[in-house]
Amino acid sequence: MADFALVLNILLIAAGLAAFGATLTMPGIAGIILTIGMAVDANVLIFERIREEMTLGKTPRAAVEAGYARATLTILDANVTTLIAALVLFQFGTGPIKGFAVTLSLGVVASMFTALVLTRSIFDYFLINRRVRTISI
Repeated sequence: MADFALVLNILLIAAGLAAFGATLTMPGIAGIILTIGMAVDANVLIFERIREEMTLGKTPRAAVEAGYARATLTILDANVTTLIAALVLFQFGTGPIKGFAVTLSLGVVASMFTALVLTRSIFDYFLINRRVRTISI
């Protein structure tokens, strides 16, 4: 599930760059790599929170809800802080720095979407439609 979200994250970044007509440069690639690291971190935070809730004896559905509730604020805080830094880099930077800031901003937005919306939708699908009794995380 996390791998699928990560691949979709990279595709969303590529689509955003294509929509803006941006050229992918070395600083842009660095922004993508940083975004991949942040996306992995977000998924690890979510899955670890779910695992903690499962060890407390909660049902899978309750563990997913509590895990996302506990991890969402941390993920939002880290990503909003990164977006502010990217906006400052874009405002005051020159060519390559602006490319890094654009790629980083697109990546952060895509990462928040895939980590908080996409993976939650997949969990909900499996828990509701498939009536899963346990989660292997």
